[in-house]
Amino acid sequence: MKTRNLYYIFLILCSFGIGITGCSDWETAVNIPDNGPVNSKRVVVIEEFTGASCVNCPKGIAANDAIRSIYPYNVIVVEIHSNFLGQPATAGQVNLRTPDAQAIEAFLGNWLAKPEAAFNRLYDDVGLTYRYGTPESWKSYVDAELNKPPKVELKATTTFDDVSRELKINLTLTGLEAINEPVHLHCGISESNIIADQLDNTGKLLNFVHNHVLRKMITPIPGEKVTDVLSSGQTISKEYSFTLPQDSILWKPENCKVFAYASLDQNKKYILQGTEAKVK
Repeated sequence: MKTRNLYYIFLILCSFGIGITGCSDWETAVNIPDNGPVNSKRVVVIEEFTGASCVNCPKGIAANDAIRSIYPYNVIVVEIHSNFLGQPATAGQVNLRTPDAQAIEAFLGNWLAKPEAAFNRLYDDVGLTYRYGTPESWKSYVDAELNKPPKVELKATTTFDDVSRELKINLTLTGLEAINEPVHLHCGISESNIIADQLDNTGKLLNFVHNHVLRKMITPIPGEKVTDVLSSGQTISKEYSFTLPQDSILWKPENCKVFAYASLDQNKKYILQGTEAKVK
């Protein structure tokens, strides 16, 4: 089985050729500098727009794997398999595309190609987009967000019933400073260790391991508004529940995580803080 760690080493050693039309072509190898652990209480949410039939997307996946390995406690990655280049690389294999992934793509608006990634939904006033290409640059956006002090604290706890497969999620949001505008909560489920082929510039990567794949948003795509203003020291708790479907390939509770984040309203979209917890 070709793991993504091995593939990352391959990316460091090799350069890629030209990709297919409609998929961004990153011609140089991924080079993510490791400046060591960071003293930050921020947790950055990276939404990576990817696809099993995107030949350049393994490079974006490798970049975020490297970033996550550098900042294991400060980064949450959610792989968004939307429709564009998201079809299975091999016909008949598991389809990683979901309606929620497509809805998030539409919610964030303008984009150019894949791979691209959003970092706390930070808006690019020049490119007029929430999504950034060129995986080599991605760590710089993470670093910039980690240098900002957190305005809120967000915690998640989960309980899972093996028989009913019901998942209960409790989110606790606490203001660390006054926020005089609406705050929204978002909650979803991702799944790792999904085996499915992946196209790349060399051909097809068989038995590729897909991690952090968005499976379901439990809250609405714009989030659930929980307050119009948040005072410093104010705590808000919300509970959600979801029953994991039965499936022969997907929805393995031991491979699933709950991710959550607090954001400003649906117009600004900016993510204030993220958190995640294992389903089981």
